[in-house]
Amino acid sequence: MDTTNTVNLPKNLIEQLEGYGISADSIFISALADMNLDCQYEPCYIIVCKDKLVMALGTTKKRETHIYGKHRDSSKLFQSYQWAVKIFDLNKYDSLDIQPLISGGVLFGVKDENPVSLVAFSGSQMGDFRRLVNVYNKLAKNEELTDEDLKPEDDDIFCPKCGAIYPDRARKICPKCMDRRSVFFRMLAYFKPYTGKIVVMMLCYLGAAGLNLVWPYLNGTVLYDKVFGKNEEFLRFVGLPAGKFTVLLAAVVLSMVITKFIGQVLGIIQGVMTAKIVPDVVKTIKSQVFDSMGRLSINFFTSRQTGSLMTRVLDDANFITGFFIDGLPYFFINVLTIISTCTVLVMINWKLAIASLILLPLLTFVSYKLLPRLWHYYGKRHRASRSLYGQLNDNLTGARVVKAFGQEDREIKRFERYNSQMRDAELSLVGFDNRFYALYSAVQNIASFIVWGFGSIIVLYTGDLEVGMLISFAGYVTQLNGPLDFMSHIFRWWAESANSAQRIFEIIDSHPEVAERDNPVHMPEIKGKIKINNMTFGYEPNKPVLKNIDLEIKPGELLGIVGRSGAGKSTLVNLISRLYDPDEGDIYIDDVNIKDMSFKDLRRSVAMVSQETYIFMGTVAENIAYSNPDATPEQIVAAAIAASAHDFICKMPDGYDTIIGSSGRELSGGERQRISIARAILANPKILILDEATASVDTETERAIQRSLDRLVKGRTTISIAHRLSTLANADRLVVLDEGRITECGTHEELIKLEGTYYKLVQLQKEALTIRGISEEDI
Repeated sequence: MDTTNTVNLPKNLIEQLEGYGISADSIFISALADMNLDCQYEPCYIIVCKDKLVMALGTTKKRETHIYGKHRDSSKLFQSYQWAVKIFDLNKYDSLDIQPLISGGVLFGVKDENPVSLVAFSGSQMGDFRRLVNVYNKLAKNEELTDEDLKPEDDDIFCPKCGAIYPDRARKICPKCMDRRSVFFRMLAYFKPYTGKIVVMMLCYLGAAGLNLVWPYLNGTVLYDKVFGKNEEFLRFVGLPAGKFTVLLAAVVLSMVITKFIGQVLGIIQGVMTAKIVPDVVKTIKSQVFDSMGRLSINFFTSRQTGSLMTRVLDDANFITGFFIDGLPYFFINVLTIISTCTVLVMINWKLAIASLILLPLLTFVSYKLLPRLWHYYGKRHRASRSLYGQLNDNLTGARVVKAFGQEDREIKRFERYNSQMRDAELSLVGFDNRFYALYSAVQNIASFIVWGFGSIIVLYTGDLEVGMLISFAGYVTQLNGPLDFMSHIFRWWAESANSAQRIFEIIDSHPEVAERDNPVHMPEIKGKIKINNMTFGYEPNKPVLKNIDLEIKPGELLGIVGRSGAGKSTLVNLISRLYDPDEGDIYIDDVNIKDMSFKDLRRSVAMVSQETYIFMGTVAENIAYSNPDATPEQIVAAAIAASAHDFICKMPDGYDTIIGSSGRELSGGERQRISIARAILANPKILILDEATASVDTETERAIQRSLDRLVKGRTTISIAHRLSTLANADRLVVLDEGRITECGTHEELIKLEGTYYKLVQLQKEALTIRGISEEDI
């Protein structure tokens, strides 16, 4: 068995262990405890060998900064430490166990059912200690170890360049070290289908750049020196008779008009091409982002603000497209314009050209150095914008709660705080960007002063430059103002676009935690048998909500799940629906692991009515038919009748065609719940999950729904979670969850006789109803 990747110990400790006769080959697994039992920093390695359990406590005389948690290579941190080693036989303890704490845990050794505290550790080490406990307990029971038991956690969570932990371990991309060039070329791929139109745009840009070079020459040298100066040689050059300067003037004016006209035509063509490209590219990017979000697991959405996701879908695509259409092509054209203009300036008068352009290299260097700071300011503004969007979304969706508790002033203050952060971020960005603009403006003005000052001296005293040529020279220098001004903004544009592209690719490159197999098992018909085998699950790493769940549900059985709030009831049914995947163990439907099932068959076979109902914008009929878009009107009405929703729907202005708003704000809680039940009934699933399905209805409505559900559950497997335990009295079997474990299982009568957790819950509910003056028969 390969154990080369299971040991990460300091070299001096390995040498010390070898002195005790413990070779590296005999070590199966190790884990680093980074705290003592008083929660003070104290490194201690727990090592499991073939027949030994080793504890190595580290001490040092050096004064060091201690960092809790995972390290890129923790063994290198402790080379200066001395190790106090304790070696025990493997049978020192019958087993090892972990007591989870708020953040971390305590390792216990258990002997004759008496636990002994050994070490404490932070939450980041929980995974290592769980594997260590599993290996030790298997060895203690003389069970065979597998490669899976010794497989370490994914240690490739650190950036190899800077050593920082990846923000998203699945993507393994470090924002600090990310190659922006790869992002740039990846974004170009979106414009590949429009190559022809982009070529036309580039030709228009080139044509416009060429015309810009012609204009100062016509406006200066030709007009002043050749026409107004009555240059006979120029007349002969253009083929006009002597003295025909009026004709020459008309020709020059006409040439200038044609130049401007062609420039306008090229601009119009470019605008048409832009109008044809931009909307399609924006649509493609938004569709791809939304499609990628739709494929991601539910955990992706619960861990992010709605406002942040809206920003990525709506705004970032526009920023990217704006840069690549209105920024990037002009960048090349302006660079070409700067180079060609500088060449012309040198040809006119190289001394004056050097004097006027001497600041350009310095300008380029300073811009390059300022760009990273600009990138930082754009990231800061995005975070402020994300928070503002999130606050706005909370206010709009929670308007009823705000009004009900009279918290308008408080929400205004919250909004003002986020709005102020957005303002400060924008001011910081604009202030920094103004440095670019001031720098470029200063270079432009200095160049103009140099041209007119030194140029006038050359005209007056040396005669090497004519007035018209000076005007042309000044025109070319002035023509540099546009490209230089553009360059002052292109860096800001690029930073904004690159930030947006990075955020978009974070979504596109994200891998769903719950993914379908490449070749899934298709199950057109299922019977409804469910088996859960030794399942453990937690929403956060190493913090299990459900622990070692073993459960089997027969086809057609009605199973009730009860327990205190937070016991893991909803989590259990979410796992059966495969909204999440368990950390350990497996779930089977008809003896097929749900991880192997196709999503289409699983979603078709399992339907859930949750305590959190959602009504989409649309008609009542469309909302009911959401689970089965091909349903006929008759089937929709039948499902509504079965859910006791038909009566109140008929009382609406347009019946089943009544438009109800997003989240169903025109409906009461009970009405929303009944439409949700009708939606599940129309799906006609083989497995029906009712998670507090009648939580939002009154007693009379609950009775009507319960009668409908009694008919509905026949012939299908049903898992029901209810806040009123009396509604589960007719269940074939009840399961009690307590602190993430199944503690009781049986019929209502059997659990009452046990007088355990279920019995206590029933008694508490009876007492509560008695206080309210409600008898058990009334419910």
